[in-house]
Amino acid sequence: MSEVGATMVGSIIQTYKSRDVQKGEEKGYFKFGGSSVVLLFEENKIKIDEDLLINTQNSLETEVKMGERMGILH
Repeated sequence: MSEVGATMVGSIIQTYKSRDVQKGEEKGYFKFGGSSVVLLFEENKIKIDEDLLINTQNSLETEVKMGERMGILH
């Protein structure tokens, strides 16, 4: 997981204390402005949900909120 600070983002604040973060637990936050989180997976380890693939093929951004499914282990 890699946080990306967009234009007008002053900083990325990491609040986690240990190496492992549990689902729903705060890991950190962006200070001032909107940004993105990039998730990187090993090849062929997950199957991305079809709606995300279709939107990507059509050059559409898809907002995904914490806890929403994005795919399954493959």
